[in-house]
Amino acid sequence: MRGFFSNLFKGKQTVSLEEACQKNQEYLSKAKTAEEEEILEWQASNALTSGEFEEAVQRYLELAIKFPWNKGLYLSQVGAGYYFLTEFDKAIAYYLEAKQVGMDAALIDDNVWETCETQYNNTYNKMDIKKYLEYFPEGNHVQKAHKLLNG
Repeated sequence: MRGFFSNLFKGKQTVSLEEACQKNQEYLSKAKTAEEEEILEWQASNALTSGEFEEAVQRYLELAIKFPWNKGLYLSQVGAGYYFLTEFDKAIAYYLEAKQVGMDAALIDDNVWETCETQYNNTYNKMDIKKYLEYFPEGNHVQKAHKLLNG
């Protein structure tokens, strides 16, 4: 056995047809899933970058449900969609949920800061900056937040 089958059975000398069929089905189901996820992800990304933010939000929510191993990534993209829709509280909620399911904390810190700062720049309400400090009291943007609050 060389190539494809040797990779599937790693050193096994004999393999029944039933074992080969089962391994092949596992391999194909994973390949189909990866391909499907990639296509759906591309569609969601395309909607986001085309300014179709509501559609992007829906597509990323579907991805988060269908492919839970990437849930953090997809929920953070839902947050981005809501950010562009200027629904800042929803954006923050999805960013924080993404962090809870494993999305990179530093990236989420940056996204929440950007959202709070944008909201503040629109309203000049210092509560928008205080919100960031509540979520990330030791975050990367604490100095900027204090500067805006005390300035």
